[in-house]
Amino acid sequence: MRRGLGVNLVDNSGKLLEHTAIDFISPQVDNQLQGILVKAPVRNGLLRNQQLVQARVIWSTVPRPVVPVLAVTRLGGQTFVFIAADKGGKYFAEERPITLGDTVGNNYAVLSGLQKGEKVIVSGTQYLVNGMPVQPLG
Repeated sequence: MRRGLGVNLVDNSGKLLEHTAIDFISPQVDNQLQGILVKAPVRNGLLRNQQLVQARVIWSTVPRPVVPVLAVTRLGGQTFVFIAADKGGKYFAEERPITLGDTVGNNYAVLSGLQKGEKVIVSGTQYLVNGMPVQPLG
């Protein structure tokens, strides 16, 4: 825990209400709760008395590529995506093993397996076979 860590306040439907940062950390630990009091400023008028919100502390951020959940296939415990591989001006579906991280909305963070600029095939993956010719849309 440290000052300056980001905090997202969200309501019970998951809607982001405010992004703020920790500006106070109590030097004392509550032994019964096994917790530490931290505070982050919130703009006036945002919250009502007795309103319940969730505070999500953002421990760290790392830029990572993301792929839609529906673009990922699983086989024998391994996760794969199909990319449109350029071979002499023609594109072919190439199955690529990837390592997934956390979900971000309807996407997975990709920890490894993709290179910058590769075109991931995101629809119709159930009909693809490795080496099949494909036509990218964009």
